[in-house]
Amino acid sequence: MMQISWPILDVLSHRGVEDAEDFFCSPTWRDMPSPFTVSGVSEVVSRIGAAIRSQERITVYGDYDCDGALSTAILQATLKKLGARPAVYLPHRDEGYGFTEAAVHRFSRSGTDLVITVDNGINAAGPVRLAKRLGIDVVIIDHHQIETRADAMAVWSDQFCAAGLGLMVSWALLEANGIAGEELERFLASLSRLAAIASIADCVPLVGATRTLTKIGLAELSQTRHAGLRKLLDMSGVLPGQIPSSEQIAFRIAPRINAAGRVGHPAEVLRMLSAATSEDRIELALVLDRLNRSRRLLEKEALKELLSMVQEDLPAGLILYGPQWKKGIAGILASRARERYGVPAFVLVHDERTGMAVGSGRSVDGFSLIDALRACRSVLHRFGGHSQAAGVTVAVENIPAFREQFEAFLLQHPPRPIEAPKADADLDLDMVNRRFHEQLRLLEPFGIGNPTPIFRVKDVVVRAANPGFVFVGQHRREIKARSAEWSSGSGTALLALNGTTASLVAMVPKSTDLPEI
Repeated sequence: MMQISWPILDVLSHRGVEDAEDFFCSPTWRDMPSPFTVSGVSEVVSRIGAAIRSQERITVYGDYDCDGALSTAILQATLKKLGARPAVYLPHRDEGYGFTEAAVHRFSRSGTDLVITVDNGINAAGPVRLAKRLGIDVVIIDHHQIETRADAMAVWSDQFCAAGLGLMVSWALLEANGIAGEELERFLASLSRLAAIASIADCVPLVGATRTLTKIGLAELSQTRHAGLRKLLDMSGVLPGQIPSSEQIAFRIAPRINAAGRVGHPAEVLRMLSAATSEDRIELALVLDRLNRSRRLLEKEALKELLSMVQEDLPAGLILYGPQWKKGIAGILASRARERYGVPAFVLVHDERTGMAVGSGRSVDGFSLIDALRACRSVLHRFGGHSQAAGVTVAVENIPAFREQFEAFLLQHPPRPIEAPKADADLDLDMVNRRFHEQLRLLEPFGIGNPTPIFRVKDVVVRAANPGFVFVGQHRREIKARSAEWSSGSGTALLALNGTTASLVAMVPKSTDLPEI
């Protein structure tokens, strides 16, 4: 029986976990729900199965981000295993987001019988109607918020990312075609690596089945023999046999995959995953790394311009238009503006194809971008996404009206006040040993729904380290932590620990009363 450190037990108890042993155990596919419990799976699997048996021409139509590319790869691999020869299409970012009428006409000319849209399509009512008129069936696999639901067979859930849903559909397809036992589990294991990366990259809640799937996938990544994935892990500082942390996925691996759709073409991801030789897979992983370095340079230059546009009298929300910025970095710039100024932010760029402004928004806790965009729909051309991240298209001349309506909505529906950080458990630094770190890593993956634990450490002394870091000492023990605000002091520290890094999130002076956990 595992001897769990009492601070870890306190964290689990604080989060309502009753069976610590069960929480710590390595999950298997038996811990996942049946894929047929996901709404729409049975009908979709029946239609895809019929297309495979009839040798219909199938096209998988994805998206240009990490989730879209990896969910497309999951479905492509599954259809090939079942004997189909699917075409795949990932749009360039300049083509615009989602299932479009232009795409429908393209597939009609190529003789497509069935289009499977993944990570888009649920709101593509017009293009789906056009596809039906042209004799093309459409199946939708999507997790975005529904605005104008398309009339098509669909697997929709906001509990998974698109890659997670793609894996569940693949699982059901495999079972329906008689694949079971070890063969099924081996194939699902290979797909779970991609679903785990996408689940963390797309910021879906890491709870329930998504947490189980992500945990399985991260363990499989540690053992991967795919030379391209292994090269991405190496470049991200993940040692062979080491289970990558959610932080390593979110800030090192996912950006390299996302870079293809931001400054190159998302098809580069599929090329890397499906290349025939290890040498080609490694070379294509290096291409993704080079694209990511280009993305970082473009972001750095644009961020300087963005910061100069923000006035001292900060509004309740930001809508910034930089016609010269590259479309692929709009979402990153919105994130940087949100982080720097603490308000919801949209960054818009010029779309040469349509002459309109397109962009991405990022929100703060307690404020739904989708609700705000619904209130602004009279001046918008189109929008979609999630509460915390959304995309928008607006005529350039309507940007001032969009800004005015967005700020008015914010003033009427301000974000909920950010609560002061609270500790999950008390900790003595003498407890921070190898066993503690190993058990802390077992709480992974951290993210929405399962945040990095915060520990309260009393009677500490903080002293400056190199820029951006401090040393937090208690008794004779000292650990290095990230910190942008504190350089020295003493009292009680609130430390966020995830097994690989520590961050000092708050300091409470000795004279201040301490809140209870």
